[in-house]
Amino acid sequence: MPEVAAAPGDRLIRVGVGVSVAGILVALVALLPLVTDLELPSMFWALSMLVGVGFGLILLGLARKGRARAHAQVAARPGAAAAD
Repeated sequence: MPEVAAAPGDRLIRVGVGVSVAGILVALVALLPLVTDLELPSMFWALSMLVGVGFGLILLGLARKGRARAHAQVAARPGAAAAD
């Protein structure tokens, strides 16, 4: 089976999803003191901001992928070489 080359932005999207999932898990752990007598360091609240960082990485990857796709479509048009 031939290998498919990864499009620009695919790696950013994958990393962003991983960071977001990690942030969600940390956020859930950070909420445990609300329902139990457990005391956690405030570091967990700071680490729960990884959700936003991951979301930003996903958006950046999608933007990069969209720009690459638009560039490829412009390059595929007839007469596009004369415009460059």
